[in-house]
Amino acid sequence: MISVKEAFSTILEHIEVLPTEKCALNMAVGRVLRQDILADRDLPPYDRVMMDGIAAKSEAFTKKGPLTLKIVGNQSAGAVAKKILEKDTCLEIATGAVLPDGADIIVPVEEITTDGKTATIDEGFEAIPRRYVHGKGTDCERGELLLKEGDILGAKEIAVAASCGAAEVLVSSRPRVAIISTGDELVDIDQIPQPHQIRRSNSHSLAAALEASGLGFSKLYHFPDELDAVREGLATILSSSEVLILSGGVSKGKKDYLPGALADLGVQKVFHWVAQRPGKPFWFGLGSSGQPVFALPGNPLSALTCFHRYVLPALRSMAAQVLVSPMELVLGGDYTFRPPLTCFLPVRLENKGGPSEVLPDPAGNSGDFAGILGTDGFVELSAEPTEFSRGEIVPFWPWL
Repeated sequence: MISVKEAFSTILEHIEVLPTEKCALNMAVGRVLRQDILADRDLPPYDRVMMDGIAAKSEAFTKKGPLTLKIVGNQSAGAVAKKILEKDTCLEIATGAVLPDGADIIVPVEEITTDGKTATIDEGFEAIPRRYVHGKGTDCERGELLLKEGDILGAKEIAVAASCGAAEVLVSSRPRVAIISTGDELVDIDQIPQPHQIRRSNSHSLAAALEASGLGFSKLYHFPDELDAVREGLATILSSSEVLILSGGVSKGKKDYLPGALADLGVQKVFHWVAQRPGKPFWFGLGSSGQPVFALPGNPLSALTCFHRYVLPALRSMAAQVLVSPMELVLGGDYTFRPPLTCFLPVRLENKGGPSEVLPDPAGNSGDFAGILGTDGFVELSAEPTEFSRGEIVPFWPWL
């Protein structure tokens, strides 16, 4: 067996970056950017007024007491800047409008009384030049790097790209991912299982996680525990898929045909068996076209944990996404784990006004997928100690 660290680094060493494709910005949410986006103009591109009210000259505010100014027009948002020539005049102004030429004071509407022709400013108003002005170029200057290759395009990134005129962006392509379950005991979710059967859940769970990640398109398959069926089905899938994720049939049972069938089809085994729980029988290899093949154990918690710990970062690496280290959180309770294996421990997040803690909430076993419903993810406990104490800092991997 190899260690978790070795398994993870080995997978990343064998991952190739996906090609790029053009994507309309309104369809690019969740995609991984493969270009830099620079500001094509100063942001904001003009002195932007931040309050509804009036615009005036600071010279008008030289005397104490109420001040009445003549309203000589309106500066609306989207209109060319008007001018204020006389110090005893003002313009009504809207939030988002350009600052009128000659004006440097904005008086919020809450500080004035108006009859439509004049505006009287409350005596207590403090006239501070440009106080309510969002200055031109104060967010960023033209040519400044705003989004970089590897960024994920969420709502705020889409807003920035749109402001730069990026109607179309270069992103990583999304691979065709085959998700394959195996086992005679599994039936479709719309069937009533016999007492010796269970409904398929792994493939739907993994497909849901893949969908949530936005990193690929999935197609689901199922094979019975028959060597010829497994071999023939895999041959077809290998010719049409860029990533394979299998669950079940990968351990040492008499009907665990996947390792042999993959070898028969020329899939190169990179490693098999990792010193971890759950998920010890985890298998990884490469198809003849270089496509990664992940064979996960069949127990639901094992499959889901291995997906989050290995497959998801691999897909992110393929998409040229910048990989970040997992969050380091405080273990909120003592935990004992005796086998010399890395432990992936389901946990609940808790925050009582201080730093977030993770509370151990272990499932009954690796088949107890219902037991993790109240958890937020898992922490990775190293293989060497057997006692883990409250207050230790541990890496946290959230569920999708």
